[in-house]
Amino acid sequence: MLRIVAPLLVGFCLYAQNATRFAELTAKGIAYLDQGKFNEALNALEEVWERDQSDVAVAENLAMAYLYADHNLSKAKELAERSIAAGGKASFLVQHPHEKIGFISGDMVEFCSGRLSISRERLVFTSKDQRDSFVVEKGQIKEIKANHVYGSSRGMYHIRTAGKKEYNFRPRSWSEEEQQLILQLVNEHLR
Repeated sequence: MLRIVAPLLVGFCLYAQNATRFAELTAKGIAYLDQGKFNEALNALEEVWERDQSDVAVAENLAMAYLYADHNLSKAKELAERSIAAGGKASFLVQHPHEKIGFISGDMVEFCSGRLSISRERLVFTSKDQRDSFVVEKGQIKEIKANHVYGSSRGMYHIRTAGKKEYNFRPRSWSEEEQQLILQLVNEHLR
């Protein structure tokens, strides 16, 4: 009996140690993202993902790390879609303008930064200035399109809701590629 129980006990202890280690790496990777340390986040979250690809939070945050550390849009897209399909979300760092004059060129002086998250149920903007945060439920997005005039060279886009609200954003990278990925995911999952 001892020959059966001892290996099981050792295996359980090793599993618990690894689970604790990967939970710590996940928390560390997410903290690195919040601090703008994208390469460190990528390294920590990749290690977790190589071991277990079932955690949608790891997929979401690793997609962001690939996007902002390596500018690897294809890997970011793959992980973002995987996260959404598994009931998670895809998130992007964005800027929301508070002014109209600089907004025309995309050179914003007054803006807030935040995270735009896309899931199968809703679009959420979580701003560092909570007054600008909002939630739009699935089916309530009337339009999401690239801006043709205002800040078009900086990746700016707008969201119009069925409730006649309009929100403008610029992706962190200012790139049209990141803008197009955001528009594609919203159109596929929320319209």
